[in-house]
Amino acid sequence: MTRPPVLVEVLHTPGCGRWEAAFGAVVHVAEEEGIVVTPSERVVAGEDEARALRFPGSPTVRVAGQDVQPEVDELQDFGLG
Repeated sequence: MTRPPVLVEVLHTPGCGRWEAAFGAVVHVAEEEGIVVTPSERVVAGEDEARALRFPGSPTVRVAGQDVQPEVDELQDFGLG
């Protein structure tokens, strides 16, 4: 049985110099593990968008909608800076 691709999102601010490395690492690990992913990149440009997305900082990696850093669930303050 073929599993559907897993959505992997890399969210980042404009000008973030680390998002491409994070994106590449996610794709590389997925390939090594034999996991089919749908990679997605999103620029978070404004404070309102950052709060709505519960954006903790740049870059942020989410797999199937879940942040890869579990402590993010406990944060209360989100934004661009």
